[in-house]
Amino acid sequence: MSLSALRFSAAWPEAAALAAQIVDRHVEAFGRAPHAWSVTDRADEATGPTIVLLTTDAAQAERARSAGAAVVLTAVDGDQRIDTVHDRLGTYRFVSAAQGDAFDARFAGVLGAALALAFEPRDALCVARAWIAEGNADALAWPTRFNALPRVLEPALPCPTAADVAFAPCPTQLGVYGVVPDAEWVERLVALKVPTVQLRFKSDDTRAVIDQVRCAEAAARGSETRLFINDHWRVALDVHAEMPNSGIYGIHLGQEDIDDADLVAIRSAGLRLGISTHGFAEMLRVAPLNPSYLALGAVFATPTKTMPTAPQGLGRLFAYAAAMRTREPAPPLVAIGGIDLAAMPRVLESGVGCVAVVRAITQAPDVPAAVDALQATFAAHVRA
Repeated sequence: MSLSALRFSAAWPEAAALAAQIVDRHVEAFGRAPHAWSVTDRADEATGPTIVLLTTDAAQAERARSAGAAVVLTAVDGDQRIDTVHDRLGTYRFVSAAQGDAFDARFAGVLGAALALAFEPRDALCVARAWIAEGNADALAWPTRFNALPRVLEPALPCPTAADVAFAPCPTQLGVYGVVPDAEWVERLVALKVPTVQLRFKSDDTRAVIDQVRCAEAAARGSETRLFINDHWRVALDVHAEMPNSGIYGIHLGQEDIDDADLVAIRSAGLRLGISTHGFAEMLRVAPLNPSYLALGAVFATPTKTMPTAPQGLGRLFAYAAAMRTREPAPPLVAIGGIDLAAMPRVLESGVGCVAVVRAITQAPDVPAAVDALQATFAAHVRA
C-alpha cells in the first residue's frame, strides 16, 4: 500500500506499518478508498472530511465536527468503552469491553486500514474494536465473530424483551427474491412460482398504495409465493387484517423507516420483518430486533434506488455474512443490489440463502426464461 494514501499523527509510529500490511492482505477483497485518509489525535489537524480525530475530549470532538472532520470520541464507563462516531452519515454510539488503551497504535492502525479499504468511519470503528477483541493468532486475519463486534447504543431502537412476541420466522433459504414495482408484476411472478416477491410501489397517493397492496395480496393469496410489502407497513397491516388467509407474508423496511414503524403491531400480526442494512454499524443496530431476515447491500451499483453509500462489493458481502452466521440466533440473509444471473453464483458463495433481483427480471426480454435461469442457478449454487 502507498503510505501516501493513509497518514497517521506522530502519536502512533507503528500504526502505518500495520495498516500497510492489513491493506495489502485485504485490498483485493475490499478495494481502496477513493481518497487518502488521515488519522490524528490532534484537534488542530482535524479540519476536513477525510480526517478522523481520535479523542477523549468532548470539546475537541465538537470543534473537529464543526470543522467538518470525522470524530471518534471515546469514554470509559466501568469495564465498558463507549465510542461515539460522528461521520458524514450521522452519529453512532457503540459499547464494547474496555481492553487496553483507548487509542493504541494497533487500534489506530486497524482503523486506518479499514478507512483505506473504503469502510465508512462508523464501520471502520466496528472493524477495529472487533479486531482487538477477537485477538486472532494471525495478526492480519479479518475478524469473523459477531460477538467480537461492538453493540450499538444509538441510534436506539425498541428492542424486544423476553415477554414480546417474536417476529414470525423465515426459512433460511428464501430463494430467488423478485423486487417489483407494482401488483401486476407480483401477479406475473406468482404465476411463474417465484418463491419470494416484494412489492416496492413508490407513490404518495394513499389510494393508489391501498389498491396496489390489495391487488398484490390477492395475487399471492393461496399461492406458494411469499409476498413482502416494502415501506407501506400501515396499509399492509390493514389489508392483512381484512383477510383471514391473507397473501401478505411480511413487510420490508429500510433503516430510515424503522424508527417510525410500529414493530409491536407487525410482530403481533404474525407478519415477517425484513430490514435493509448497508454495513457493520447498521447490521449491529438492527440485529437485536431479531428480524425475520437481514438484507445486505447494495452489493453492486444499482440505478433503481439512490444509495447513501458506495456499492458494498463481494468482499464486504462475504465479511458481513460471515459475521452474521456466527450470531445466535443467526438470521436468514438476503443479498440485494445490482445482482444479475452472471453474478449469482459468486454471491451465493458468501453463504446468503436468498438473492434479491430487480432488473434481472423486470428488464429481461423474456421474463419466464429469465426466471427459469435464475431459479436453476440458485438451486445449483446455494450453500446448504
